[in-house]
Amino acid sequence: MRRAVRSLPLRYKGRSVVVPKLSGHFCPKCGEGVLEDASNARYAAALDELVRETNLATMPDLRAIRKRLKLSQVEAAELFGGGVNAFSRYERGETEPPRSLVQLLRILDRRPELLAELRPDVGPPAQGR
Repeated sequence: MRRAVRSLPLRYKGRSVVVPKLSGHFCPKCGEGVLEDASNARYAAALDELVRETNLATMPDLRAIRKRLKLSQVEAAELFGGGVNAFSRYERGETEPPRSLVQLLRILDRRPELLAELRPDVGPPAQGR
């Protein structure tokens, strides 16, 4: 292993970035290495940012949909599950929401009147016989 400074690529869901000037110890034969603490922290932060940016860019604006539906994060969590903290993380792009939740919110964005059927205090309309 030899100490060196290298730029390393990061890839996530088809997007990539290069993190420059990372120092560590690398194998001259295979190229594998161990980053030093400060470089490892920069590499991890760059990965977190790439994931966040990619998630925000590839999913609908969940916060905007929730607000158009006039739901607080607490109400959204009660209706859809996952908890308030989960909704906050989804909206900031820190965590990818379940695909079913994204699809449901897209439907409700186009058909907000369906929201009444999900509310426990309202429920679905009564069926005639």
